[in-house]
Amino acid sequence: MKVIWMAVPALVAVIVTGCSDDPSASRETTSTSAVVAASSVSAPPDTHDDGAEVSGVVRILLGETKQVPVPPDVVLDIRVPVAWGEAANDIRCTAIESSGRNEDLRSSDVRKTETVGGTEWMTLWTFSSAPIGDVTVGCNDMESRIAAAHPDSYIRVVARGVAPAAPQPVG
Repeated sequence: MKVIWMAVPALVAVIVTGCSDDPSASRETTSTSAVVAASSVSAPPDTHDDGAEVSGVVRILLGETKQVPVPPDVVLDIRVPVAWGEAANDIRCTAIESSGRNEDLRSSDVRKTETVGGTEWMTLWTFSSAPIGDVTVGCNDMESRIAAAHPDSYIRVVARGVAPAAPQPVG
């Protein structure tokens, strides 16, 4: 039984690594395939300056992965500090469901920003997943530009509520 638990993370790492050399893939697809094998190292909870924990937010150090719970009726945003500037374009992220399926990461040309705890954050990627467990999320700084300028750099995975569609009148 223990061998099965050890085989699952190894299989995920092989699948992720095997997908990273596909030259025919789009930028969005390749961005989901370059994360280092799963790590269970915990980052501290995301906090405002006053120390209050922000619910629905998971902090993940660059180069590491972490399981993120998926609440119902939300999309998840992967956010990075605006201060990273153009170097943020080199970040590659992945989100893998518990079944081993890669989630599609979506990005837009206009990046939403939000100030939290005195730091301005921008949404780099957005994805959705079925609320039946956790998603393993991780990001890598492919050129190591961010790690060199900002030690202990982390991303934030933020659950953002989705408003249900208004019922359409019948008739």
